[in-house]
Amino acid sequence: MDKKITVGVIAVIVIVAVVAGYISLGSSIPGTGNATLTDMTGRTVHVPGEVTSVLATSPPVTNIVYMLAPDKLGGWNSNLTADSKKYMPEKYQNLTVIGGWFGTYTGNPETFIAANPSLILDDVSVSGNSSSAAQISDMQSKMGSISVVAVLSSTNVTNYTPSIQFIGKILGEEGQANKLISFYNNVSKTVNSTVSSIPENEKVTVYYAEGPSGLQTDPSGSSHSQLINLCGGINVAQVAVKQGMGMSQVGMEQVLSWNPEIIITNDKQFYSSVYSNSSWKDVKAVQDKKVYLAPTSPIGWFDRPPGVNTIIGIPWTAKALYPDKFKNLNMTKLTKEFYSDFYHYNLTDSDVQDLLNNQMS
Repeated sequence: MDKKITVGVIAVIVIVAVVAGYISLGSSIPGTGNATLTDMTGRTVHVPGEVTSVLATSPPVTNIVYMLAPDKLGGWNSNLTADSKKYMPEKYQNLTVIGGWFGTYTGNPETFIAANPSLILDDVSVSGNSSSAAQISDMQSKMGSISVVAVLSSTNVTNYTPSIQFIGKILGEEGQANKLISFYNNVSKTVNSTVSSIPENEKVTVYYAEGPSGLQTDPSGSSHSQLINLCGGINVAQVAVKQGMGMSQVGMEQVLSWNPEIIITNDKQFYSSVYSNSSWKDVKAVQDKKVYLAPTSPIGWFDRPPGVNTIIGIPWTAKALYPDKFKNLNMTKLTKEFYSDFYHYNLTDSDVQDLLNNQMS
């Protein structure tokens, strides 16, 4: 065969193969009404052609679904507190509580199956410590005929985009996914462009105070304290990273020796007492009145859980650490936009001030 013809035939075969492969993604399987997709671990998964209800095995992925397509969310992983419900439309407050696999919790597969979702999303990096393949295989065996779709890294604050895009495509909400990614990229770019120019010896030191006593924390490297490093702070906690729920116990003497310039907490009880508690009076952050209470309604801005809910926490944390460098960040405007677009709730100015605890705007 002529060499040119041979090359041409091969080229046609390659093109046909590529197109055929592309078409197989998301196309119907004849006679089943189902479609196929490739999940984030590379598995080929059969799912319903129309996805109407989704459950997730952990809060970070559940929160992505709520932000992108709340009417397709089939349940929460835990009971919502009064604080969680405060800025959430009523129709989403009473969804079924299905449990899940996260932190120290172990879910009940029967509860998931009984809810009869179109599919189940499982971030294997959150729901277990075993290898991805073994983890997802085990989860699929628990869920019977309901397809389990693997998601990766929904808690990596430096790289939320792939999981948002992937879930947006499954839900048929690519436009909403792109809007969330655009907001994320804009605030990240603004913060990164400033903190990248701060010399190491000029960065502020930060302690993340957790629990009502403030004597639990998460060090650098923990998924629960990522915003400190992202926003140019130095996490003073010198303890081992604790997996799952985190929250390493520390002593008051340790905190005094670390003597942070800034304290961030999401515990209202600790925040309400820290300035009157004599144990904390010698800590520099307390003396300088630089203890900041991170908003937690409907979902934590700084942590609990880690995930896309902390996107609005990026500019908030940057302003807490370097107020003089981030005067251009308008938290009132950003907060209203984020809540309207992704929490499906329109805030008043008073709501925003309540959320921000009158600490910054």
